[in-house]
Amino acid sequence: MALTVTVGAKPSINTTVRKVDIPLVDLEKLKNVDITTNGLDDGFTLVYDTVTEKWVAQSLEGVSVIDGGTY
Repeated sequence: MALTVTVGAKPSINTTVRKVDIPLVDLEKLKNVDITTNGLDDGFTLVYDTVTEKWVAQSLEGVSVIDGGTY
Protein backbone atom coordinates (compact mmCIF):
# COMPACT_ATOMS: atom_id res chain seq x y z
CA MET A 1 0.00 0.00 0.00
CA ALA A 2 1.44 3.38 -1.01
CA LEU A 3 0.65 6.61 0.79
CA THR A 4 0.99 9.91 -1.07
CA VAL A 5 1.64 13.05 0.99
CA THR A 6 1.42 16.61 -0.30
CA VAL A 7 2.93 19.39 1.82
CA GLY A 8 2.07 23.08 1.56
CA ALA A 9 0.81 25.17 -1.32
CA LYS A 10 2.67 25.76 -4.58
CA PRO A 11 5.35 24.61 -5.01
CA SER A 12 4.33 21.31 -3.45
CA ILE A 13 6.35 18.32 -2.38
CA ASN A 14 5.03 14.88 -3.24
CA THR A 15 6.45 11.77 -1.63
CA THR A 16 5.59 8.10 -1.38
CA VAL A 17 5.88 6.15 1.86
CA ARG A 18 6.17 2.38 1.73
CA LYS A 19 6.19 -0.15 4.53
CA VAL A 20 9.05 -2.65 4.35
CA ASP A 21 8.95 -5.79 6.48
CA ILE A 22 12.40 -6.69 7.76
CA PRO A 23 12.87 -10.03 9.49
CA LEU A 24 14.16 -10.05 13.06
CA VAL A 25 17.87 -10.83 13.46
CA ASP A 26 19.63 -11.99 16.61
CA LEU A 27 22.43 -9.64 17.72
CA GLU A 28 24.93 -12.47 18.03
CA LYS A 29 24.48 -13.24 14.32
CA LEU A 30 25.56 -9.74 13.22
CA LYS A 31 29.21 -9.63 12.10
CA ASN A 32 29.94 -6.19 13.54
CA VAL A 33 28.44 -6.80 17.01
CA ASP A 34 30.46 -8.38 19.84
CA ILE A 35 28.40 -9.60 22.77
CA THR A 36 30.88 -12.28 23.84
CA THR A 37 32.94 -9.98 26.11
CA ASN A 38 30.19 -8.62 28.36
CA GLY A 39 27.19 -10.71 27.29
CA LEU A 40 23.76 -9.14 27.24
CA ASP A 41 21.82 -7.89 30.21
CA ASP A 42 18.90 -5.56 30.84
CA GLY A 43 20.03 -1.95 30.60
CA PHE A 44 23.07 -2.70 28.43
CA THR A 45 23.78 -0.39 25.50
CA LEU A 46 25.57 -1.07 22.23
CA VAL A 47 28.65 1.18 22.10
CA TYR A 48 30.93 1.40 19.06
CA ASP A 49 34.55 0.40 19.72
CA THR A 50 36.83 2.15 17.22
CA VAL A 51 39.72 -0.24 17.98
CA THR A 52 37.81 -3.45 17.11
CA GLU A 53 35.43 -1.64 14.73
CA LYS A 54 32.52 -3.47 16.33
CA TRP A 55 29.50 -2.61 18.47
CA VAL A 56 30.04 -3.90 22.03
CA ALA A 57 27.32 -4.46 24.63
CA GLN A 58 28.15 -2.76 27.90
CA SER A 59 26.59 -1.26 30.99
CA LEU A 60 26.56 2.52 31.18
CA GLU A 61 26.21 2.48 34.96
CA GLY A 62 28.35 5.26 36.41
CA VAL A 63 28.79 6.99 33.04
CA SER A 64 28.01 10.69 33.40
CA VAL A 65 28.68 11.88 29.81
CA ILE A 66 27.57 10.23 26.59
CA ASP A 67 28.94 11.69 23.35
CA GLY A 68 26.42 10.95 20.60
CA GLY A 69 28.82 12.11 17.88
CA THR A 70 28.47 14.67 15.14
CA TYR A 71 25.81 14.44 12.43
